Amino acid sequence: MEIVRLAEEERKPRDEYWDISNLHTNPLLKSADVVIDPYFEGEKRLIYYKDINMKTPLKITYSAFHGVGFLYAKRMIQQFGFPIDHFISVKEQQDPDPDFSTLKFPNPEEGHKVLTLSFKTADANGSSFIIANDPDADRIQIAEKEKDGKWRVFSGNEMGALMTWWIWTNWRRTNPNADTSNVYIINSAVSSQIVKTMADAEGFKNELTLTGFKWMGNKTAELRAQGKTVILAWEESIGYMPGNSLDKDGINCSGVYAEMAAWLQTQGKTVEDQLYEIYNKYGFHMVRSSYWFTPSKEVTKKLFDSLRKDMKVC
Repeated sequence: MEIVRLAEEERKPRDEYWDISNLHTNPLLKSADVVIDPYFEGEKRLIYYKDINMKTPLKITYSAFHGVGFLYAKRMIQQFGFPIDHFISVKEQQDPDPDFSTLKFPNPEEGHKVLTLSFKTADANGSSFIIANDPDADRIQIAEKEKDGKWRVFSGNEMGALMTWWIWTNWRRTNPNADTSNVYIINSAVSSQIVKTMADAEGFKNELTLTGFKWMGNKTAELRAQGKTVILAWEESIGYMPGNSLDKDGINCSGVYAEMAAWLQTQGKTVEDQLYEIYNKYGFHMVRSSYWFTPSKEVTKKLFDSLRKDMKVC
């Protein structure tokens, strides 16, 4: 919120902002080499069943969607203990490509229509589980092959319910004597409220925020400053924050969802089986998400002009 306020107060960049000569001496500028290893070290706390991961027959197909995720997701999957030959990359989408050559709309949230190459790669390699990151790798999509050979793509709310169950169950198992009234899972107002139902049943707290991780990140920082434990935040637009950072993270989630699928396999369950177990325990929650496209720039301009006019009246 402080950043937003300062930006509103100073809309025009200062002349000195265009001088980049001091960047290399600025203490805020750090080489990626300095932060990558500590990042991966910190995310080790999300690993619960490394022994299972090391022995699993599960093969994971991964797509970076022409973005930056491949090397980091590969390292994360290895850190969780999965055999490297069980990590199968969609080669056509593995490397950064600003033209997104194989995708009209490089957003894994679009589901089946953007996962065609992932399905093809998985089928060719005997893989039953797909993970896709968006190009900047902060969001994640998962899909699972069903018994009839079709692919089940999970929605953001379904993945959120699964992540809530997984993170809460394993955190509780490893912290059996903790005061759960100080444990929080956060989600946004546009996301499924199944988290509230689960919180009421299990004894942890659920905080609801406005849309976006700037709100959930701020709320997480606020609660942690009060000595509270925030174990997860998520939003229906396939963004999840189970780790140390105060923003959604598709890389650590790659390891989390892969481990979830591997563990469920040892229980004789699919990911979809577990989703319905969650529903049967906590209730089915109806959610409808949608968005609109305007047909032209002219219509868009009129809409925003109208909104600005209404704001001035208010």
